[in-house]
Amino acid sequence: MKKQSKIKLAVSLILCLISIVFAGAIQTSWGKVEISEISLETQAGTLTGYLLRPETASAQNPAPAVVASHGYLNNREMQDLNYIELARRGYVVIAMNAYGHGDSDVAKDAYKDTPEVSSGGMIEFVRYLATLPYVDRSEIGVTGHSMGGGYTVTTMHYFTGLEMQALAEGKSPEEAHALNLVNTGVVVGNYPGIIVTENQPFLCSFAVIEAKFDEFFYSSSLEVLSSESTQTIIRLQTGEPFSGTAEEGKFYTNPQTGRSVAFYNPSQFHATNHFSTKVVGYLVTAFDHSMPAPDPIPANNQVWLLKEIFNLIGLIGMFLFIVPFTELLMTAPFFEELKAKTPDLIPAPANMKKYVRTNVISGICITLLTVPFLLLGYLLLINPVWPQDTTGGVGLWCVISGVFGLIAVRRGFGKKLKGCGEELHVRIGWKKFGKTILLSLIVCAVTYALVFAADFINQTDFRFWTFDIRVFSAGKVWVMVKYLPFFAAYYIVNALAVSRSSFQSWSERKQMLVCALFNIMAPALILIITYVPTIFLGKTLWVALLGNATGVLALLPSAMALIPILMIPFVPILAIAAFLGVKLYRRTNSIWPAALINTLMITMITVANTSFSFPY
Repeated sequence: MKKQSKIKLAVSLILCLISIVFAGAIQTSWGKVEISEISLETQAGTLTGYLLRPETASAQNPAPAVVASHGYLNNREMQDLNYIELARRGYVVIAMNAYGHGDSDVAKDAYKDTPEVSSGGMIEFVRYLATLPYVDRSEIGVTGHSMGGGYTVTTMHYFTGLEMQALAEGKSPEEAHALNLVNTGVVVGNYPGIIVTENQPFLCSFAVIEAKFDEFFYSSSLEVLSSESTQTIIRLQTGEPFSGTAEEGKFYTNPQTGRSVAFYNPSQFHATNHFSTKVVGYLVTAFDHSMPAPDPIPANNQVWLLKEIFNLIGLIGMFLFIVPFTELLMTAPFFEELKAKTPDLIPAPANMKKYVRTNVISGICITLLTVPFLLLGYLLLINPVWPQDTTGGVGLWCVISGVFGLIAVRRGFGKKLKGCGEELHVRIGWKKFGKTILLSLIVCAVTYALVFAADFINQTDFRFWTFDIRVFSAGKVWVMVKYLPFFAAYYIVNALAVSRSSFQSWSERKQMLVCALFNIMAPALILIITYVPTIFLGKTLWVALLGNATGVLALLPSAMALIPILMIPFVPILAIAAFLGVKLYRRTNSIWPAALINTLMITMITVANTSFSFPY
């Protein structure tokens, strides 16, 4: 093993260690907040989450508390910006995994229509907080983003209903209010329209943070401050007349009950809500208004972004670890024959314009077919065999991407691929192939062990925004195996395509850059097409085109809101796949190490992070 590779291996491990230590320290406010795993057994199944307890919270000095929920396809870690900032201000916080997310069970069918399951389990977590001796039972709050914002609305509505029903049954106001465990709610990326439809206020304070360019609420988000629904909500909550435009950030208060409501309308998109210092500042302010923080800190004094930077350092370190660790394994006598003495580079194509044109056309075709294949997978591949909500759609997208990638390789190769296995470094012999499979499994297992070490030591992971490498339960390994063929259809072809770009006149760095650009073309184009028009139209392209759709087409705006969000993490994922493809091919003269490692790692990353509709 070369000295340079040893240095890279050491640096990658150091980066991971730095991430684990400092991300964990920031998350626990340098030891002032205890973070632990919790698990609740309910009738519908097991719920899991993080419990953060500040050192100031005790039975003698009970603290206010908040349940925080992630959105659709996410997990508890996506709420780190909120739970860090709330906990360092003295709030006890639960960052929940909703039913079907993270390590929580898919809710049993018999209970799917209950409020507890409709709230994703948030109601159960509120009840749990009320039993803790160091929590002030009269000051429990709830918050969530997107789907989690819906859970927040459901939970406030549920506990409001308990209080109203008790009053209707003749119980005293004190007895009725004791049943209502929610003091404050902060709804992010959602809207409490149920107040308007039922013409009943929530018997708690709350705030709504709705992005101006929110793709999911295209019909109302632009006018959220002046809409009739907002006017109605303010009137109902305050018990006083109101018309006109609400003042952003103003707490409209009921003079008799003291309950308040506030609205915020930041110039953001849906996905940027949960990666925003502005939104965190609004959220902290809203909770502090009705549930004052035990340790007051100005709302703009935030450290969560620093934790994200250290998480990113770990993310970089983890992927940098793969290549030098593979090189280390190939110094062992058993794997030594997999190592190439010199990389087998090919002459640059005589017609470079054709090479570029072929790959660009392939990328455009994949872009055009992304939406129909993701939707097709969403419609056809959610069942007990393939139990996840969006992984089947992503898998079909991988298959069609593999088809067009293969066409591009065929055009660049200039002749039929059949019978050219050795020339293409696809046929390497069964002995070497078996060793390559074993090598890839070891590399993936040890690489993921770094993630498990981060979780075990400091309850952190490696992430940045929506790109998250998190731990997984044993049951998800079998789920990953079920989806492997879909992902393999792309990453095998991609490794082949990358190897066919190993030109003698190109440096390794240039090859990585070009291959990464071709790899990310489809998701990047989708993001550009979706969001850049906002500069000129004041709304995303799909909202502009489909916002007034009716009938079956009315489903398309929501689909076209979700798909670009799904594409965000695939920009770095596909760039990393190109990086590994170039590096590993040049060290082995085989497409298989990169093909297998990318398939295993990226399938597991996808399966570990998204939601389930069926038990696994």
